[in-house]
Parts: sequence; C-alpha cells; structure tokens
Amino acid sequence: MDVISEVSKIINIPKEDLIAKGMLAFVEKEIRLSELDIADIRDRYNVTTKDELYEKIKSKNVESHPAWEDYITWKNKEQYIFDLKEKLKIIR
Repeated sequence: MDVISEVSKIINIPKEDLIAKGMLAFVEKEIRLSELDIADIRDRYNVTTKDELYEKIKSKNVESHPAWEDYITWKNKEQYIFDLKEKLKIIR
C-alpha cells in the first residue's frame, strides 16, 4: 500500500480528497510565499508597484544592480501567482 492510501485510511477521507486538499494547501502556500517575496522587494525600494521600481531604476534613484534582478523577480512572481490562482479555480 502506498503512503497516500495509508494516510487516507488514518484520517478517514478518500484518497482523491486527500490529494486535492494537499494540492490546494501547497498552491495556496506558494502564492503566500511569492506575495511575501514581492512585499520584501516593495520594502527594499520603498515602492508599491513594479512600475515604480522600474522608474526608480530608469531615473537612477536606485542602483541598477540588484534592482534589475529584483524587478525581473517581481515580474516573474506576479506571473507565477497569476498562473497558480488560475489553477486554484480548477482545484476548488
């Protein structure tokens, strides 16, 4: 017997429900962690949007390195969050 089946029996819920709930919890956690990463970048540069960060980089109000990497990270995290939220609609 596999571990998922064993846990399913212990907590007395169907295997499919256990997998769905685990996936839901994992995706929600990933979203929260990504939002925290974005919040860290906001705090670091005292901005509220990635466009503000871009303008600060462009006008040389902040050092371009590592600000460019943080800007790219922010963009990627936003897309990651969007993609995960789309999957959440299906999971729920």
